[in-house]
Amino acid sequence: MHLLKVALENELDLTLAYKKSIKAAELIGLSMSTQTAFATAVSEVCREIIDKTFDGLVVIEIHNEGDRHLLAAVVTCRQSEKISDLEAGFQYARKLVPIFNYSVTELQGTIELKISIPRAAGVNKIKILSIRNYFVNLEPSTPYEEIKQKNQQLFLINEQSEQALQQAEYLNQQKNEFLSVASHELKTPLTILRAYTQMALKSDCSPLILSHLKKVDDQALKLQTMITQLLDISKMENTETDYNLEPTASRQYLLNMKDLIMQLVPSHELLINLNDDAILNIDRLRIEQVIMNIIGNAAKYSPIGTQIVFTTALQGDGEMLFSVKDQGIGMSAQELLKIFDKFYRVESIIKQYNGLGVGLFISSKIINNHGGKIWVESIFDQGCTFFFTLPVYKD
Repeated sequence: MHLLKVALENELDLTLAYKKSIKAAELIGLSMSTQTAFATAVSEVCREIIDKTFDGLVVIEIHNEGDRHLLAAVVTCRQSEKISDLEAGFQYARKLVPIFNYSVTELQGTIELKISIPRAAGVNKIKILSIRNYFVNLEPSTPYEEIKQKNQQLFLINEQSEQALQQAEYLNQQKNEFLSVASHELKTPLTILRAYTQMALKSDCSPLILSHLKKVDDQALKLQTMITQLLDISKMENTETDYNLEPTASRQYLLNMKDLIMQLVPSHELLINLNDDAILNIDRLRIEQVIMNIIGNAAKYSPIGTQIVFTTALQGDGEMLFSVKDQGIGMSAQELLKIFDKFYRVESIIKQYNGLGVGLFISSKIINNHGGKIWVESIFDQGCTFFFTLPVYKD
Protein backbone atom coordinates (compact mmCIF):
# COMPACT_ATOMS: atom_id res chain seq x y z
CA MET A 1 0.00 0.00 0.00
CA HIS A 2 1.26 3.47 -0.93
CA LEU A 3 2.07 5.85 1.92
CA LEU A 4 3.49 8.84 0.03
CA LYS A 5 5.40 9.88 -3.07
CA VAL A 6 7.89 12.59 -4.01
CA ALA A 7 8.71 13.70 -7.56
CA LEU A 8 12.48 14.04 -8.00
CA GLU A 9 13.15 17.26 -9.90
CA ASN A 10 16.10 18.99 -8.21
CA GLU A 11 18.42 18.95 -5.18
CA LEU A 12 15.73 20.33 -2.85
CA ASP A 13 13.78 17.13 -3.38
CA LEU A 14 16.58 15.14 -1.72
CA THR A 15 15.83 16.84 1.60
CA LEU A 16 12.11 16.31 1.06
CA ALA A 17 12.56 12.61 0.26
CA TYR A 18 14.83 12.16 3.31
CA LYS A 19 12.44 13.91 5.73
CA LYS A 20 9.37 12.01 4.55
CA SER A 21 11.18 8.66 4.50
CA ILE A 22 12.42 9.05 8.04
CA LYS A 23 8.96 10.21 9.21
CA ALA A 24 7.29 7.19 7.59
CA ALA A 25 9.77 4.87 9.35
CA GLU A 26 9.12 6.65 12.63
CA LEU A 27 5.31 6.36 12.34
CA ILE A 28 5.63 2.65 11.57
CA GLY A 29 7.59 2.20 14.79
CA LEU A 30 11.14 1.45 13.62
CA SER A 31 14.16 2.23 15.78
CA MET A 32 16.01 5.51 15.38
CA SER A 33 19.04 3.84 13.77
CA THR A 34 16.79 1.94 11.29
CA GLN A 35 14.93 5.13 10.45
CA THR A 36 18.19 6.92 9.68
CA ALA A 37 19.61 4.04 7.64
CA PHE A 38 16.46 3.73 5.51
CA ALA A 39 16.10 7.48 4.89
CA THR A 40 19.82 7.84 4.06
CA ALA A 41 19.66 4.97 1.57
CA VAL A 42 16.62 6.56 -0.09
CA SER A 43 18.33 9.96 -0.39
CA GLU A 44 21.53 8.42 -1.83
CA VAL A 45 19.56 6.64 -4.57
CA CYS A 46 17.52 9.78 -5.23
CA ARG A 47 20.72 11.81 -5.65
CA GLU A 48 21.90 9.52 -8.45
CA ILE A 49 18.46 9.64 -10.10
CA ILE A 50 18.32 13.45 -10.05
CA ASP A 51 21.88 13.81 -11.34
CA LYS A 52 21.75 11.28 -14.16
CA THR A 53 18.14 10.62 -15.27
CA PHE A 54 14.75 12.21 -15.95
CA ASP A 55 11.23 11.93 -14.51
CA GLY A 56 12.38 10.50 -11.18
CA LEU A 57 9.80 9.46 -8.61
CA VAL A 58 10.12 7.85 -5.18
CA VAL A 59 7.14 6.06 -3.64
CA ILE A 60 7.20 4.85 -0.02
CA GLU A 61 5.10 1.71 0.43
CA ILE A 62 4.29 -1.14 2.77
CA HIS A 63 4.82 -4.57 1.18
CA ASN A 64 3.32 -7.76 2.52
CA GLU A 65 5.47 -10.80 1.74
CA GLY A 66 4.23 -13.99 3.29
CA ASP A 67 3.92 -13.54 7.02
CA ARG A 68 5.96 -10.34 7.29
CA HIS A 69 5.68 -6.66 6.38
CA LEU A 70 8.43 -4.59 4.80
CA LEU A 71 8.95 -0.86 4.46
CA ALA A 72 9.89 -0.18 0.82
CA ALA A 73 11.03 2.74 -1.27
CA VAL A 74 10.37 2.24 -5.00
CA VAL A 75 12.32 4.70 -7.13
CA THR A 76 11.61 4.94 -10.87
CA CYS A 77 13.18 7.01 -13.62
CA ARG A 78 13.38 7.49 -17.38
CA GLN A 79 16.53 7.09 -19.55
CA SER A 80 17.91 4.64 -16.99
CA GLU A 81 20.48 3.31 -19.48
CA LYS A 82 22.70 6.23 -18.44
CA ILE A 83 23.26 4.74 -14.99
CA SER A 84 24.26 1.31 -13.72
CA ASP A 85 23.95 -0.48 -10.41
CA LEU A 86 27.64 0.37 -9.77
CA GLU A 87 26.95 4.07 -9.13
CA ALA A 88 28.45 5.24 -5.82
CA GLY A 89 25.07 6.16 -4.35
CA PHE A 90 23.66 2.75 -5.17
CA GLN A 91 26.68 1.01 -3.64
CA TYR A 92 26.33 2.99 -0.42
CA ALA A 93 22.55 2.34 -0.24
CA ARG A 94 23.22 -1.42 -0.54
CA LYS A 95 25.19 -1.28 2.67
CA LEU A 96 22.34 0.42 4.56
CA VAL A 97 19.35 -1.77 3.63
CA PRO A 98 19.16 -5.58 3.49
CA ILE A 99 17.17 -5.72 0.23
CA PHE A 100 18.26 -3.72 -2.83
CA ASN A 101 16.89 -4.57 -6.29
CA TYR A 102 17.72 -2.76 -9.53
CA SER A 103 16.08 -3.50 -12.88
CA VAL A 104 16.13 -1.78 -16.27
CA THR A 105 13.75 -1.92 -19.23
CA GLU A 106 13.90 0.06 -22.48
CA LEU A 107 11.81 2.86 -21.01
CA GLN A 108 12.28 2.75 -17.25
CA GLY A 109 14.71 1.98 -14.46
CA THR A 110 13.38 0.74 -11.10
CA ILE A 111 15.21 0.57 -7.77
CA GLU A 112 13.63 -1.10 -4.73
CA LEU A 113 14.95 -0.64 -1.19
CA LYS A 114 13.34 -2.73 1.55
CA ILE A 115 13.72 -3.30 5.27
CA SER A 116 11.76 -5.68 7.50
CA ILE A 117 9.25 -4.30 9.99
CA PRO A 118 9.35 -6.05 13.42
CA ARG A 119 6.13 -7.79 14.50
CA ALA A 120 6.24 -5.64 17.62
CA ALA A 121 5.41 -2.60 15.43
CA GLY A 122 1.88 -4.01 15.09
CA VAL A 123 1.40 -3.17 11.39
CA ASN A 124 -2.14 -3.66 10.14
CA LYS A 125 -4.47 -2.07 7.60
CA ILE A 126 -5.81 0.52 10.06
CA LYS A 127 -2.32 1.67 10.99
CA ILE A 128 -1.22 1.84 7.36
CA LEU A 129 -4.28 3.92 6.43
CA SER A 130 -3.67 6.31 9.33
CA ILE A 131 -0.05 6.84 8.19
CA ARG A 132 -1.22 7.46 4.63
CA ASN A 133 -3.81 9.99 5.87
CA TYR A 134 -1.11 11.70 7.92
CA PHE A 135 0.90 12.44 4.77
CA VAL A 136 -2.20 13.38 2.75
CA ASN A 137 -3.16 16.00 5.34
CA LEU A 138 0.40 17.10 6.14
CA GLU A 139 0.87 20.84 5.63
CA PRO A 140 3.97 21.98 3.66
CA SER A 141 6.86 22.78 5.99
CA THR A 142 8.85 24.97 3.56
CA PRO A 143 7.97 27.48 0.81
CA TYR A 144 9.48 25.10 -1.75
CA GLU A 145 7.27 22.24 -0.61
CA GLU A 146 4.21 24.51 -0.74
CA ILE A 147 4.99 25.54 -4.34
CA LYS A 148 5.66 21.92 -5.30
CA GLN A 149 2.36 20.82 -3.78
CA LYS A 150 0.44 23.50 -5.65
CA ASN A 151 2.18 22.58 -8.91
CA GLN A 152 1.22 18.93 -8.42
CA GLN A 153 -2.40 19.94 -7.78
CA LEU A 154 -2.44 22.04 -10.95
CA PHE A 155 -0.90 19.17 -12.91
CA LEU A 156 -3.62 16.81 -11.69
CA ILE A 157 -6.33 19.31 -12.59
CA ASN A 158 -4.87 19.78 -16.08
CA GLU A 159 -4.51 16.02 -16.52
CA GLN A 160 -8.13 15.45 -15.50
CA SER A 161 -9.29 18.24 -17.83
CA GLU A 162 -7.32 16.71 -20.70
CA GLN A 163 -8.83 13.29 -20.04
CA ALA A 164 -12.32 14.80 -19.89
CA LEU A 165 -11.70 16.62 -23.18
CA GLN A 166 -10.48 13.45 -24.87
CA GLN A 167 -13.51 11.56 -23.58
CA ALA A 168 -15.84 14.30 -24.83
CA GLU A 169 -14.20 14.26 -28.27
CA TYR A 170 -14.52 10.47 -28.44
CA LEU A 171 -18.20 10.59 -27.47
CA ASN A 172 -18.80 13.35 -30.01
CA GLN A 173 -17.20 11.25 -32.77
CA GLN A 174 -19.31 8.24 -31.78
CA LYS A 175 -22.45 10.37 -31.78
CA ASN A 176 -21.68 11.83 -35.22
CA GLU A 177 -21.02 8.36 -36.59
CA PHE A 178 -24.34 7.14 -35.19
CA LEU A 179 -26.21 10.14 -36.63
CA SER A 180 -24.65 9.59 -40.03
CA VAL A 181 -25.40 5.85 -40.17
CA ALA A 182 -28.90 6.16 -38.72
CA SER A 183 -29.82 9.05 -41.03
CA HIS A 184 -28.64 7.18 -44.12
CA GLU A 185 -30.57 4.07 -43.09
CA LEU A 186 -33.77 6.06 -42.49
CA LYS A 187 -33.53 8.14 -45.64
CA THR A 188 -34.17 5.37 -48.19
CA PRO A 189 -37.37 3.87 -46.74
CA LEU A 190 -38.72 7.36 -46.06
CA THR A 191 -38.12 8.43 -49.66
CA ILE A 192 -40.01 5.34 -50.86
CA LEU A 193 -42.84 6.06 -48.41
CA ARG A 194 -43.23 9.61 -49.71
CA ALA A 195 -43.12 8.43 -53.33
CA TYR A 196 -45.99 5.98 -52.79
CA THR A 197 -47.94 8.55 -50.77
CA GLN A 198 -47.65 11.16 -53.52
CA MET A 199 -48.70 8.58 -56.11
CA ALA A 200 -51.74 7.74 -53.99
CA LEU A 201 -52.61 11.46 -53.70
CA LYS A 202 -52.96 11.57 -57.50
CA SER A 203 -55.30 8.58 -57.63
CA ASP A 204 -59.11 8.52 -57.47
CA CYS A 205 -59.73 8.39 -53.74
CA SER A 206 -62.46 9.75 -51.55
CA PRO A 207 -61.89 13.22 -50.04
CA LEU A 208 -61.45 11.63 -46.60
CA ILE A 209 -58.72 9.24 -47.82
CA LEU A 210 -57.01 12.10 -49.68
CA SER A 211 -57.08 14.15 -46.48
CA HIS A 212 -55.45 11.33 -44.52
CA LEU A 213 -52.82 10.81 -47.23
CA LYS A 214 -52.00 14.53 -47.26
CA LYS A 215 -51.40 14.42 -43.48
CA VAL A 216 -49.15 11.37 -43.90
CA ASP A 217 -47.17 13.17 -46.62
CA ASP A 218 -46.83 16.33 -44.52
CA GLN A 219 -45.48 14.40 -41.54
CA ALA A 220 -43.16 12.35 -43.77
CA LEU A 221 -41.79 15.61 -45.19
CA LYS A 222 -41.10 16.91 -41.66
CA LEU A 223 -39.31 13.68 -40.82
CA GLN A 224 -37.30 13.88 -44.05
CA THR A 225 -36.26 17.45 -43.16
CA MET A 226 -35.10 16.33 -39.69
CA ILE A 227 -33.08 13.45 -41.18
CA THR A 228 -31.43 15.83 -43.65
CA GLN A 229 -30.53 18.17 -40.79
CA LEU A 230 -28.98 15.33 -38.79
CA LEU A 231 -26.91 14.34 -41.82
CA ASP A 232 -25.81 17.94 -42.25
CA ILE A 233 -24.63 18.11 -38.62
CA SER A 234 -22.63 14.91 -39.00
CA LYS A 235 -20.94 16.17 -42.18
CA MET A 236 -20.22 19.65 -40.86
CA GLU A 237 -18.68 18.44 -37.61
CA ASN A 238 -16.47 16.03 -39.54
CA THR A 239 -15.56 18.77 -42.08
CA GLU A 240 -16.99 16.65 -44.90
CA THR A 241 -19.36 19.29 -46.31
CA ASP A 242 -18.73 20.01 -49.99
CA TYR A 243 -19.76 23.38 -51.39
CA ASN A 244 -20.47 23.93 -55.07
CA LEU A 245 -19.57 27.62 -55.24
CA GLU A 246 -20.77 29.58 -58.27
CA PRO A 247 -20.73 33.33 -59.07
CA THR A 248 -24.39 34.28 -58.73
CA ALA A 249 -26.36 37.49 -59.32
CA SER A 250 -28.14 38.04 -56.01
CA ARG A 251 -31.31 39.78 -57.29
CA GLN A 252 -32.18 37.18 -59.96
CA TYR A 253 -31.28 34.33 -57.62
CA LEU A 254 -33.71 35.63 -54.99
CA LEU A 255 -36.43 36.43 -57.55
CA ASN A 256 -36.24 32.81 -58.71
CA MET A 257 -36.82 31.75 -55.09
CA LYS A 258 -39.77 34.10 -54.55
CA ASP A 259 -42.54 31.61 -55.32
CA LEU A 260 -40.90 28.97 -53.14
CA ILE A 261 -40.63 31.45 -50.25
CA MET A 262 -44.26 32.53 -50.66
CA GLN A 263 -45.37 28.88 -50.46
CA LEU A 264 -43.37 28.50 -47.25
CA VAL A 265 -45.37 31.18 -45.37
CA PRO A 266 -48.89 31.16 -46.90
CA SER A 267 -50.50 32.31 -43.64
CA HIS A 268 -48.33 35.44 -43.22
CA GLU A 269 -47.87 38.72 -45.03
CA LEU A 270 -44.45 38.47 -46.68
CA LEU A 271 -42.69 41.60 -47.96
CA ILE A 272 -39.54 41.19 -50.05
CA ASN A 273 -37.30 44.24 -50.53
CA LEU A 274 -34.35 43.60 -52.88
CA ASN A 275 -32.60 46.97 -52.69
CA ASP A 276 -29.32 46.17 -54.45
CA ASP A 277 -27.76 43.65 -56.79
CA ALA A 278 -24.32 42.05 -56.47
CA ILE A 279 -22.39 39.00 -57.62
CA LEU A 280 -21.99 36.46 -54.80
CA ASN A 281 -19.82 33.34 -54.91
CA ILE A 282 -22.18 30.86 -53.23
CA ASP A 283 -23.49 27.33 -53.10
CA ARG A 284 -27.01 28.14 -54.27
CA LEU A 285 -28.72 25.19 -52.62
CA ARG A 286 -27.01 25.82 -49.28
CA ILE A 287 -27.85 29.54 -49.18
CA GLU A 288 -31.42 28.68 -50.18
CA GLN A 289 -31.43 26.32 -47.20
CA VAL A 290 -30.37 29.18 -44.90
CA ILE A 291 -32.98 31.61 -46.23
CA MET A 292 -35.80 29.06 -46.10
CA ASN A 293 -34.84 28.05 -42.56
CA ILE A 294 -34.76 31.63 -41.21
CA ILE A 295 -38.00 32.68 -42.93
CA GLY A 296 -39.63 29.38 -41.90
CA ASN A 297 -38.66 30.05 -38.28
CA ALA A 298 -40.05 33.59 -38.51
CA ALA A 299 -43.39 32.16 -39.61
CA LYS A 300 -43.34 29.37 -37.01
CA TYR A 301 -42.85 31.74 -34.07
CA SER A 302 -45.11 34.55 -35.31
CA PRO A 303 -48.93 34.80 -35.08
CA ILE A 304 -50.82 34.00 -38.29
CA GLY A 305 -51.46 37.07 -40.43
CA THR A 306 -48.49 39.06 -39.08
CA GLN A 307 -45.86 40.59 -41.32
CA ILE A 308 -42.47 39.12 -42.23
CA VAL A 309 -40.03 41.40 -44.04
CA PHE A 310 -37.13 39.98 -46.07
CA THR A 311 -34.60 42.66 -47.10
CA THR A 312 -31.26 42.76 -48.89
CA ALA A 313 -28.87 45.70 -49.10
CA LEU A 314 -25.31 46.20 -50.27
CA GLN A 315 -22.89 47.33 -47.54
CA GLY A 316 -19.98 49.69 -48.00
CA ASP A 317 -17.47 47.06 -46.81
CA GLY A 318 -18.08 44.79 -49.81
CA GLU A 319 -20.75 42.60 -48.26
CA MET A 320 -24.39 41.91 -49.03
CA LEU A 321 -26.59 42.16 -45.92
CA PHE A 322 -29.68 39.94 -45.64
CA SER A 323 -32.31 40.46 -42.92
CA VAL A 324 -35.55 38.76 -41.91
CA LYS A 325 -37.77 40.71 -39.50
CA ASP A 326 -40.85 39.19 -37.83
CA GLN A 327 -43.49 40.19 -35.29
CA GLY A 328 -43.26 37.02 -33.24
CA ILE A 329 -42.55 36.00 -29.67
CA GLY A 330 -39.00 37.36 -29.61
CA MET A 331 -36.19 36.18 -27.33
CA SER A 332 -34.60 37.21 -24.07
CA ALA A 333 -30.97 38.36 -23.84
CA GLN A 334 -30.01 35.00 -22.30
CA GLU A 335 -31.67 33.07 -25.13
CA LEU A 336 -29.90 35.19 -27.76
CA LEU A 337 -26.54 33.97 -26.45
CA LYS A 338 -27.40 30.32 -27.20
CA ILE A 339 -29.64 30.54 -30.26
CA PHE A 340 -26.97 29.26 -32.68
CA ASP A 341 -25.91 26.38 -30.39
CA LYS A 342 -26.50 22.84 -31.60
CA PHE A 343 -29.76 21.29 -30.31
CA TYR A 344 -30.62 24.43 -28.32
CA ARG A 345 -34.32 25.12 -27.89
CA VAL A 346 -35.97 27.66 -25.62
CA GLU A 347 -37.34 25.65 -22.72
CA SER A 348 -40.60 27.60 -22.43
CA ILE A 349 -41.70 26.81 -26.02
CA ILE A 350 -40.55 23.19 -26.47
CA LYS A 351 -44.08 21.85 -25.94
CA GLN A 352 -45.69 24.43 -28.25
CA TYR A 353 -43.38 24.18 -31.27
CA ASN A 354 -41.76 21.08 -32.77
CA GLY A 355 -38.19 20.83 -34.06
CA LEU A 356 -34.71 19.58 -33.20
CA GLY A 357 -33.02 22.90 -32.54
CA VAL A 358 -30.46 22.39 -35.32
CA GLY A 359 -31.66 24.62 -38.16
CA LEU A 360 -29.93 27.78 -36.96
CA PHE A 361 -26.80 25.85 -36.01
CA ILE A 362 -26.57 24.48 -39.57
CA SER A 363 -27.34 27.91 -41.02
CA SER A 364 -24.55 29.52 -39.00
CA LYS A 365 -22.07 26.89 -40.20
CA ILE A 366 -23.07 27.45 -43.85
CA ILE A 367 -22.75 31.25 -43.56
CA ASN A 368 -19.41 31.03 -41.73
CA ASN A 369 -18.09 28.60 -44.36
CA HIS A 370 -19.05 31.17 -47.03
CA GLY A 371 -16.95 33.80 -45.24
CA GLY A 372 -19.98 35.65 -43.85
CA LYS A 373 -21.42 36.46 -40.42
CA ILE A 374 -24.81 35.72 -38.86
CA TRP A 375 -26.49 37.26 -35.83
CA VAL A 376 -29.88 38.17 -34.38
CA GLU A 377 -31.44 41.14 -32.59
CA SER A 378 -34.59 40.80 -30.55
CA ILE A 379 -36.81 42.26 -27.88
CA PHE A 380 -38.78 39.71 -25.90
CA ASP A 381 -42.43 39.50 -27.02
CA GLN A 382 -41.79 42.00 -29.85
CA GLY A 383 -40.22 39.84 -32.55
CA CYS A 384 -36.76 39.13 -33.96
CA THR A 385 -34.58 40.32 -36.81
CA PHE A 386 -32.08 37.81 -38.16
CA PHE A 387 -29.12 39.18 -40.13
CA PHE A 388 -26.45 37.50 -42.19
CA THR A 389 -23.82 38.75 -44.61
CA LEU A 390 -22.12 37.28 -47.66
CA PRO A 391 -18.99 38.75 -49.25
CA VAL A 392 -19.34 40.24 -52.73
CA TYR A 393 -17.50 38.16 -55.34
CA LYS A 394 -14.26 39.69 -56.59
CA ASP A 395 -13.07 38.28 -59.91
